[in-house]
Amino acid sequence: MKPEELELLKRFFPEAAVTMVGEIYGLRRFKLHFKRPRSSKLGDFRPPRAKNGICTITLNLDLNPYQMLITYVHEVAHYDVYQQFGFRDALPHGPEWQKRFTMLLQPFMNETIFPKDVLQALQNHLRHIKASSTADPNLQRVLKRYDKNPTSAITVESLPEGARFALKNGLVFRKGEKQRTRYKCLCETNGRWYFVAALAEVERLA
Repeated sequence: MKPEELELLKRFFPEAAVTMVGEIYGLRRFKLHFKRPRSSKLGDFRPPRAKNGICTITLNLDLNPYQMLITYVHEVAHYDVYQQFGFRDALPHGPEWQKRFTMLLQPFMNETIFPKDVLQALQNHLRHIKASSTADPNLQRVLKRYDKNPTSAITVESLPEGARFALKNGLVFRKGEKQRTRYKCLCETNGRWYFVAALAEVERLA
């Protein structure tokens, strides 16, 4: 990458990781875009729309540096799996992706790049990889400590059982029992049951 491009990456990634982030980019052929915050995802990988086109990776620009790095590696792993297997021969977060994600992340796994608490939570995460870091409540709690603008938002896990709440999409729920890392909640809007993430930010209703 050009020096000015590396300088740009310093705005988003841990400074000690910037060189390796650039090297990963330089060895591949994809467009990298930073997007306005999206509540449904932290980033994504998109295959080319046309034959011989270029893949795209997008990242939410409001992520803290450690969440940004983890999400970047997550999406690059999707790129690598796509290049090797295509979409038909490998599950989105199957064993091929898990192996690639772990391998790509290993060079970053040290206290020069990650704070000790994030590193420990990330090591635990890699023993039982989830489809996203947001699906791992323990890792997400630690990462939130480093957000640029920490909030005191209400989360599902902080509410008592039976409490009513609304998600950002407007759906209204009543909190039910915990099922592993999520809560089984009844949607009063449509009468269906959903599994809602423990750390989902909500508005409590009377």
